Amino acid sequence: MRILQKLALVSLLWMVAVSALADQNPPGADDVLHDDLSLPYLLHVPQSGTKGAPLIVLLHGMGSNERDLYALKAAFPARFAIASARAPYTLGDDSYQWYRSTQVHGRLDGDPAQLDASRVKIAKLVDQLVSRYGFDSREVYLVGFSQGAIMSYEVALTNQGLVKGIGVMSGAIYESLVPQIKASFALSHLHVFISHGDADSRIPVAYAQSASLWLTRFGIKPALHVYPGMEHQISESALRDLVDWLSNQ
Repeated sequence: MRILQKLALVSLLWMVAVSALADQNPPGADDVLHDDLSLPYLLHVPQSGTKGAPLIVLLHGMGSNERDLYALKAAFPARFAIASARAPYTLGDDSYQWYRSTQVHGRLDGDPAQLDASRVKIAKLVDQLVSRYGFDSREVYLVGFSQGAIMSYEVALTNQGLVKGIGVMSGAIYESLVPQIKASFALSHLHVFISHGDADSRIPVAYAQSASLWLTRFGIKPALHVYPGMEHQISESALRDLVDWLSNQ
């Protein structure tokens, strides 16, 4: 998925260039890989500093790494701190995954033990980042692509109240997750952005549509965006809509 993701990033360079002034850290300061918390991560700090800043935690797709989505950091609203995590399971050189993909009764799913382990590590990372840097615990968002989008669901729907919202790009709610979710006031107030291409052959758009319908049953009002002709990638329109959504939170 890293190759598809990088191809998509090429089409978004203009947004990065236009938004470059939002990146106020000295050159190279954002590129240090930290390994002091539950997952390795890159960290961008806004000009206002860490104390009380809202936080976006980026979760990459299968076969990718912490640098892919992090390349888009300048496109996000300047008030946000941005942490980009590396998944714990190695596929190859600079290639990682959150879990081993499987199928159950013909539907997409993942290795239960690895899903659970990654879910725990991501939730712990959120807590650790807030504690270590003083970010606003009421203003934390998970933003993920593909496996990272699926993990955003996994974490937010089982650790209710941990994050304010999730940005789900080309993801799915696995049927194995559903029995673990309980209705609550905190869950009904989760903010959810969903983007998906109707030409996605890796995770068909039906997964996004069914996730949106399922979320409404728990009182959530997801913002669902389906993009004609978009494959398993992040288009300019999808990124723009995500940024607009984050700007209005």
